[in-house]
Amino acid sequence: MQIRRLVKSGLSSFTVALPKDWIDKNKLDKGDFLYIDEVDNTLRVSAKSKKEKPERKEIVIHTEGKSQKRIRREIRSAYLDDYYKIYIKGSNIRSMVADIKKDVHDLVSLETIEEAHDKLIARSFLDFSDVSIKDLIRRLDNITRSMMSDSIACIPSYSDEYDTAKIVTERDADINRLAFLVFKILKACVKDINVCKKLDLSYLQVLKYWQLAFTIEKIADEVKRITRFIKQLHEKKVKFNKKALITLYQEVKENYETLMKAFYKKDFVLSDEIYTITPALMKKCEKYFEDNKSVETSEIAGKLKGIVSQSADISKVIRYLN
Repeated sequence: MQIRRLVKSGLSSFTVALPKDWIDKNKLDKGDFLYIDEVDNTLRVSAKSKKEKPERKEIVIHTEGKSQKRIRREIRSAYLDDYYKIYIKGSNIRSMVADIKKDVHDLVSLETIEEAHDKLIARSFLDFSDVSIKDLIRRLDNITRSMMSDSIACIPSYSDEYDTAKIVTERDADINRLAFLVFKILKACVKDINVCKKLDLSYLQVLKYWQLAFTIEKIADEVKRITRFIKQLHEKKVKFNKKALITLYQEVKENYETLMKAFYKKDFVLSDEIYTITPALMKKCEKYFEDNKSVETSEIAGKLKGIVSQSADISKVIRYLN
């Protein structure tokens, strides 16, 4: 960090000296224009106009000697880094092309535009001006609530015709797609102040929404797994207290919903009240397992505790990142 002294210049302005190495690096000279953006209490000085066309980056991912999981991670990384085109190349690509196309499809606004025997090209069609982080958070929240409702509904009896575990898993895939989209947008905000301004976000809000999206995604994962274990309880005909589980699960759901209500309203008092009952709700989950001991109920109780803990993280977001 460099420190500069503010100097009075004329009747209504001030000047500050810029570092010479920065001037040289950007090849600036007397009379050149500089561009200043203000975010919160920070000024950002740039040598380039914010009206310049965004850089369209391209990347090549080679498939030889890599597992499908490794290739998937590289595709997701390129997506999050906002590459315009992703070239996936390799002599072995035919054996994994179906999985690669699914990985591309699982990312919002990324589409396969060309396919050959040794390559696949994916392109991003995302326009940051068409998205709203607040709307995306609402969608993540609403899908998670619907997953919980369906999960609770299958506790009394499980229908193979209406396979709740499969339906909830499909919704969790939607959660993952939306979460990656949120992360992509927020990462672009960190890298480019103009994206922040376009979306009317401060850096603190970027951090807040990243943490919230991450937490909701984790809660949805737990709901998906709980539903699978509920299905197993019915398939194996394990005896368990259904009424008590419905009551407990509903309380966990209401705990999450109340914290999301506090988030939307920035209600610190409500958030703190819910946070203080977290230990008691945790103990109720433990008590349920003690009264209904089986492998499945152990997993369900543990994952309900996970949802309670992650909901408490939402309370921290409300209190510390607003």
